[in-house]
This record gives sequence, structure tokens and C-alpha cells, in this order.
Amino acid sequence: MLSLIMRRGPTPGAVYNLESDEITIGRGSKNSIVIHDNEVSRDHCRLVRVIDEYEIQDLGAKTGIFVNGQRVVAPRLLQHGALIEFGDNITLEYGTLEADGRLAPHELPLANDAHSHFSLMMVQGPIVGSIYPLTGSIITIGRDLSCDIIIEDSEVSRFHTRLHFTERGYRIEDLESTNGTFLNGEPLHDMFFLQPHDVIRLGTMVQFEYVFREEAFAAIENDPLLNRQPAPAVYHEQTLTNMYTYSARPTITARSIGLEPGALRDHLLIVYAREDWETIIAPLMVRLQDTRLNAWVDQYLTLGSEYWQVAVEQALDECWLMVLVVTEDALNSSHVKRMYRYFINENKPVVPLICDQVPLPPELSRLRSIAYDHENPTRTFHKLIFEIMQRHQ
Repeated sequence: MLSLIMRRGPTPGAVYNLESDEITIGRGSKNSIVIHDNEVSRDHCRLVRVIDEYEIQDLGAKTGIFVNGQRVVAPRLLQHGALIEFGDNITLEYGTLEADGRLAPHELPLANDAHSHFSLMMVQGPIVGSIYPLTGSIITIGRDLSCDIIIEDSEVSRFHTRLHFTERGYRIEDLESTNGTFLNGEPLHDMFFLQPHDVIRLGTMVQFEYVFREEAFAAIENDPLLNRQPAPAVYHEQTLTNMYTYSARPTITARSIGLEPGALRDHLLIVYAREDWETIIAPLMVRLQDTRLNAWVDQYLTLGSEYWQVAVEQALDECWLMVLVVTEDALNSSHVKRMYRYFINENKPVVPLICDQVPLPPELSRLRSIAYDHENPTRTFHKLIFEIMQRHQ
């Protein structure tokens, strides 16, 4: 039976069986499925049976409807494994429910199918939005430089997770990592086959989404905001070298820092003090991801390390706009000062987000800034995103 399972929301794990030809979802008591959450409209959406599947239709929901990260602007046919989001609080998964209460796996294309493209997409971690094609029969993920996918994060073990390819696609196993591997929020103790849109978490801060079709990226690839073509970046070797003094490091490659040349040209650079990560920066990153904006932070690299220096140089050179989170700690940080001054000297846009009432240095006081509303962060994020869109135009 086709069903919806609540993955995130007021009743995680709740199962809604889809039996009628038309099903309404909303906060109002007359709906077929009632979800009590302020971000769910009274009449939020409608599911209509189309042969053997359901089509989802927006009923004018204030917070919108997103399927696999893409906003629903016209009726859309749901595919098994689709993740449906209402606002920031609700996630439902669509599929056929088996006797054990799990959604049935749906057929994957074989690896020799010309249209197949197995990949992991980072949705939280050092380089949000990065896509890692899975081409080998065995793929290791970890912090060690010998891994196929290298993740520079203190919670990721040297050899954390391994993927094995089979005719049914990839299956995943934890390699006795210190902080654990989680599949759709559940700790991984055995090997499991991955299904499209499965979420893999390493520790607490690194997450991937498992995707398998090239078409899955079509909407992203066609998004003009995510694929803006900035003027070609010029590598100012002497300027950057003056900013960061370091010895030769021939062993540090794109593979070791997870950044290919040009990978950040469609990214925002978020500059901040590490002390502000949990209270301000992490929520900001979630909002930017929800808006499908690419942003890069240095949180997952050791501050001042050679890896950090190489990655920051690339970010300064390639990122097209900087969001400077202004707090007392940030203004007291020498590397924060060097970073925003470099952007200003290069005539690249800087948007100060003023979070503390502190005197601004002259070079920042002349810039158009946004005041952080601690009582209503959502309003602040909306203003910031609007400002970014305006600068993009």
C-alpha cells in the first residue's frame, strides 16, 4: 500500500496510508491527514491518484511544498522514495509500506545503464552541495588521505564508512567508526542497501544524500543563481602569499581538501568567529541550503593548518560574495580581518550581518549592512537572502 511516513515533525515515524483517490493534507481538522504544526497551512496540499501513483498539488501553502529539495510550483507526480517538505519542520517520505513497517526498496538502474549515475551529495558538512560520483566497486569514506572520499572533519574517523557495489546498487557498512554512521537517523550496525534519497550521517555534522540519476541534478544545473557565470577569477599569487605566510606544501592537493579548482565560483563565503558557529552560523547555513544557495565555511578544517590555508585561499579567490558575521569575537580575529579586507580590496561584494553592538572599523561602516534580530532570526535570514539576490542581479 502506498503510504507517507513522517521522518521529521510532531510525530516522527507516523504512517499515513494512502487509500482514497484524493487526499488533502493540512492543519485544518477537515483534512484527510491532519498535521499540527504552525508551518503547515490550514489547507496545505492535495494528493490525487494518477493510475498507480499520486500527484501532489499545492493549495496555496504559505511555506510552500518541496519535493526532493525542489519547490512544487505545478502538479508533480511523486516517485517512490520522494521526500516531501513543508516549511522547516515537516518531512514526509512517499512509498510502498512493507510488512516490517519499512518502505519497500524500489528498482534501481544497473551500473551499465547509460543513464545511471550513482552519487553522494553533501547536504551538511565542509562543502555543502558537493557531488561525489560513485564509480568504484568498493568506496571508502573517511579522514585518511587514502580514502576514496576524504572528509576533513574532527568527528569523521580515518576510515569511517565503506560502500560496496552490487546489481541492486550500493550497500553501506560502518567501519567501527568512533562517532558512528547513521542511515536516515538510525545507527548503522549491519550492512544495508541504499535507496534514493537516503540520508547518510557521519557523526553529528556531516551528512550526504544518496542519489542515482543524472536527471536528479537537472533542476540544480538549470538554476541560474546556482550556475551564475562570474568574471574569470584571477589568481593573485603575490597578494595571497602576503596574507598567509606558509612553506611549500606539494602534498596538499584538491583531493586532500575536497576542492577542485573552480568548485567555489558559485558559492558565498561565510566569514565568522568559530565561537559563533552553533548560535548563528549553523542556523544560517540551514537557511541558505533551504534556499538552494551554495555557501562555503571553514568550520571543518583546523584553523591555521596548511589545509585550512590552501582552502581559504581558494575561497577568497573564487567565491563571488562574502557574508561577514559581525560579532565582538569576529572583529577581534586577525584572520577574519584579513579575509574581509582582501574581498574589499578586490572590489568583491561584502554583506556585513551585524550581530553585536560593537563599533565598526571604517572599511565596514561604509558598507550596506543587515542587523541581526535575535528575537526573530527568520526575519533576519529573509532580509539577508533578499540582499544576496539583489547583489546577484
